[in-house]
Amino acid sequence: MSSLFVTLRNSASSMRVFERGIAVVQSNVSNVNTPGYARQDQVLVATASDLSSGVTGTVASGGIQDSRSEFAEQSVRRSLQALGYADEYSAHLSRLEPVFGIEEGAGVGAAVQELFNAFSALSVTPNDTTARQAVLQSANQLAAAFREAAAGLNSGLSEAGAAMVNEVSGINATIQEIETINHQFKQNAKANEDAGLNAQLTTLLESLAESVDFNVLRSEDGSVNIFGGGQVPLLIGEHIYPLTADLSGSSAKVLDYQGNDVLSKITSGRIKAQAKLYNETIPSYAAGFDRLASTLADAVNAQLAQGLDQHGAPPTVNLFSYDAGLGAARTLMANSMDPSGLAAASAAAPGGNGNARALAEIASQDLIDGGTIIEFHSTLAALAGRDLSAARDGAGLQSALSTQARQLRDDISRVSLDQEAIRLLEFQRAYEAAAKMVSTLNEMTETVLNMI
Repeated sequence: MSSLFVTLRNSASSMRVFERGIAVVQSNVSNVNTPGYARQDQVLVATASDLSSGVTGTVASGGIQDSRSEFAEQSVRRSLQALGYADEYSAHLSRLEPVFGIEEGAGVGAAVQELFNAFSALSVTPNDTTARQAVLQSANQLAAAFREAAAGLNSGLSEAGAAMVNEVSGINATIQEIETINHQFKQNAKANEDAGLNAQLTTLLESLAESVDFNVLRSEDGSVNIFGGGQVPLLIGEHIYPLTADLSGSSAKVLDYQGNDVLSKITSGRIKAQAKLYNETIPSYAAGFDRLASTLADAVNAQLAQGLDQHGAPPTVNLFSYDAGLGAARTLMANSMDPSGLAAASAAAPGGNGNARALAEIASQDLIDGGTIIEFHSTLAALAGRDLSAARDGAGLQSALSTQARQLRDDISRVSLDQEAIRLLEFQRAYEAAAKMVSTLNEMTETVLNMI
């Protein structure tokens, strides 16, 4: 008689286990599109049986098993860190593309060529007022082109700096949200098994990964400790260590909670791309334009100073002026002068075109880095083009790698509706069998009691 009761109790217990399994399936199906959610599995454990003593075996719950793979999660985060860097770098460089006047007839390169064409035309008709005015007009257009290029680079620098400040604020905000989850983990021992809470944490870590590279150490209670660049503490338990973007100096810095610059320890993410643009890439482009502007202006001014104007006198005003301290390209100006003040003639032949020919020949002189002024601009534009092309290729590659990492992670832990349908059917059949067993045992028990 006791064995019947034991079997009845075990059958009822198995029904509860199968009912819980059905609830897990229902949760999986409900969260099939929830970001960061990993498939949950009801673990079934067989209990011992000893039929000789009347102890029947049954099934017990071994708890809920999370299918999340930490290796796959780390792979996704690493791919997002690289993608965040490549995507941000490419996006900013794309906005700088017009600065270099890659299109034919546009930008500084076209303006430089137009100035030398004007000098060449002046050498043909050195005393023609129209030719002289064309030189002055070309000089003004060249100065304007340099100033426009410098303004474009300065705008790009400001955008990179503002993006960096916003990125740091976003990092701190995300860390704050993760700290809230850490608090729940520490307050409730069972929170570590909460699939929804873990899904939120996973989503926040992925969002953080696009901004900055970091390492995650998970405590036994489920809370996470985050170190930016693997070394800079950002979150330890419930203690937040915020970052600060500092643009007050000549270069951008990222300061930790103690005021130390930790930018060198950060190797990837959007913030690293923004810092590289602000500290290296854009300043190098600006320095190239400054060298080009100052070299051109100095060469033209020096050559004009050797000639005579239309009145047979040395020129009193330089064609170009600039402030080297503020940046030659940014401040380049064509000085106001009368067309007759252009020194087209050489000192040895007043009224002639000797100096105009010398001005036109500046275009073919190796004045900067062993090449001509036009060649230097072409090299500068080509460098920017290669940087942009490499950045776009890198962004495309990292996007593909990120998709691959996500696919690997999803293959391990995502919810499959087909699989859940099969599992639901299995639990349903098992539940029905256990219910049938309970019904049968109930009838047997009643028969025994009636006999007694």
